[in-house]
Amino acid sequence: MPERDALTSLHRYTRLTLLATVPIIGLAPLLVSMGNEPHWTRLAPLVAGTAVLVPVHWRRVVRAVESPATVPPWRPSAVTLALSAVLFCYAYTYGDPGNVMWIFLPAAPVAELQFGRSPSVGWRLTTWLAVGAGALVALLITFVPPLSGRNPLPAAAVAMFVLATLPFGELVALRQWRIAIELDQARRDAAELGATRERLRFAEDLHDILGHALEVVSLKAELATRLGEVDAARAHAEMAEVQRLARAALRDVRELARGQRHTSLATELSGARTLLASAGIECAVDGADAGGPHSELLGRVLREAVTNLLRHADTRHCWITVRPSALTVVNDGAAPEAPGNDNDSGTGTGTGTGLAGLSRRVTEAGGTFRAGPGERPGTFTVEAVL
Repeated sequence: MPERDALTSLHRYTRLTLLATVPIIGLAPLLVSMGNEPHWTRLAPLVAGTAVLVPVHWRRVVRAVESPATVPPWRPSAVTLALSAVLFCYAYTYGDPGNVMWIFLPAAPVAELQFGRSPSVGWRLTTWLAVGAGALVALLITFVPPLSGRNPLPAAAVAMFVLATLPFGELVALRQWRIAIELDQARRDAAELGATRERLRFAEDLHDILGHALEVVSLKAELATRLGEVDAARAHAEMAEVQRLARAALRDVRELARGQRHTSLATELSGARTLLASAGIECAVDGADAGGPHSELLGRVLREAVTNLLRHADTRHCWITVRPSALTVVNDGAAPEAPGNDNDSGTGTGTGTGLAGLSRRVTEAGGTFRAGPGERPGTFTVEAVL
């Protein structure tokens, strides 16, 4: 993917930039000292210290690039900072008097102390260390006999500037790389969340289709079994209806998989009347299809309500009220413990997934949803207002 290629390129750029810059900056003071031709006996400690401190910082930068969000332990960097400060004092007072560039070595562990930390904490630490380094340089120039009489202010200012700004390059590159990783992770999380929400939506739609269809098929198959011995013609007709319903459910599932399935309140209202009549339930409908722009959602509410009353209640009467962007379904014969609630066990207890999913969808559409005992004893009401 282009995004992954860009992330890989940024990682390569960050790694090469930092790993190439660290040796250049670390060796610059030593090269300047060698150019001034000091005594080699004085230069030996500087060579040894640079040979140790620069590779150590180089390895820590490698780890920081690979894990930019990880905060490394501060003690190794503190030890390196102390050794670098000692080497700086030696270089400034005995090895190469006047070469303030050796402040580069203490600046490296200062940057390490900020790896993985928030900018506010890191720059507060840098400020204090820069002020301390400037004060140290001023004291060295002022009170150390080989350098006494020299103006300490310019050298102290240079030391403070270097110690405050040199870590900036490393930290900016590392934080840019860290932000890129976090943005990429956020993008992947958003994609995963979108896929999860789509799976939940598909599961709810599948629950609506198969739950309703299987409930109707079960009802008509039971009716056909009862009629088999007393009215063979009607039993045959009911089994033919079972076959039609099964094929219709299969077609709905295929359309759902292709994202082409749509429903409406008018279609569900017609199906509910036929189904309730087949089950011997009197159905009174007040109003016409006035679902308007929410016809599909109200159709889902009606289908779930009818499925519930067939599954969980001993219903004899059902009242359906249709108003502009509103639907109310009331049935009698509800169980007293948790009437009409939809769950997979069919016991009438628990909250179930059907009504919970409808409540979430209606709420997301800016409406209100209620499912619970009705005003009259023994009734259950499902109401959606959009």
